[in-house]
Amino acid sequence: MKKLHFIYILAFLTWVPGCVSLGTGPRSISADTLYREYIQKAGAYEVSGDLVAALAQYKLAMTVNPSDERSAKRVKKLEMTLREMAEKHYRAGIKLNNEGRYGRGRQQLLIALRLRPDFPEVVRMLTTRKRVQIKRYVVHTIKPKESVAGLAKMYYGDSQKFPIIAKYNDLTDATQIEVGRKIKIPEIEGMEFLVGKEAVETEAVSAPDLDLPDRAWEEYASEEREEPVDQVAIYRNHGIELFRKNEYQLALVEFVKVLNAQPDDSAALAYSHKSHYRIAMKYFNEKDYLRARAHFEASNRYQSNCEACDLYIKRCEDLYKETHYKNGIQYFDRERLSEAIREWELVRLIDPDYKKVNEFIDKAKKLQKKIEELKGTREG
Repeated sequence: MKKLHFIYILAFLTWVPGCVSLGTGPRSISADTLYREYIQKAGAYEVSGDLVAALAQYKLAMTVNPSDERSAKRVKKLEMTLREMAEKHYRAGIKLNNEGRYGRGRQQLLIALRLRPDFPEVVRMLTTRKRVQIKRYVVHTIKPKESVAGLAKMYYGDSQKFPIIAKYNDLTDATQIEVGRKIKIPEIEGMEFLVGKEAVETEAVSAPDLDLPDRAWEEYASEEREEPVDQVAIYRNHGIELFRKNEYQLALVEFVKVLNAQPDDSAALAYSHKSHYRIAMKYFNEKDYLRARAHFEASNRYQSNCEACDLYIKRCEDLYKETHYKNGIQYFDRERLSEAIREWELVRLIDPDYKKVNEFIDKAKKLQKKIEELKGTREG
């Protein structure tokens, strides 16, 4: 990854376009300056892993300098990479949906759509629904060893029709269903309904229609409608997916996008808090106390009652001061005065009154000055 970053940086340093001007007068903007800004942003996004944002910046750069072959190559390369990534998430989404894990399946499809906004199969799956007429439903209490597929076999004569039951009961994972749960089994207009021993809910004749996402049930559709794609949901779900992969910095990029649109989004706030906390703990364990403190403070901004954050902020400060204070003493004992002064000055920046740090700095500087004077006398 470091090698890849170096290649990006080297490419940007050697990327020098022709210079033209946009507009006239003292407030005119240099196209060269604007172009460089787009390229720099593109590079930063690319290095951080946000290839979607990088692609957008490269395309903006090409609007300023259409003849730029390097940007054109980057656009082509990124589009190909994003298509491959989107295809991977699309296949994962289809697989999860077929397994009845609809929540995770939708998440994968949303990621695929973000990577490739014109992905026709994903757009169709997420926006097009077939409305199915519901006549009534029965209530079935789940018994040990029963499954949603088994219920579909019991009431419809076909275990492959389990998505109807899962969707009607808002199940995000049809493979996980607890014993004792009451499940509504809808009777579909035009489809055989094998009612078991459970009592029919006659009050449910006017039950709401069912919107089925699975194209296998199109023969039962009476109307078709489109639902808008929630871009904020795409960012949110992508962030959660990155968080689960322990890619906390990249996850924060997505949550910032969510909070820019919806400042009170509870999921984005909670995951931002968790992401900063995880990053802070990583730096803390690496004894990089100032960076750890910064992330604990950021975590606190997303959840003000984080007692653990407050404790770690104090621990970071105490350990930072004590570590550099002792380093200074060790350098001083070895007569490495410049290093000792540097260490103690780091402590003083955080806490000017910490122990005898000011006294030690003055003592070291005076001793350093005497040594310089003695050297001068000898040389003279």
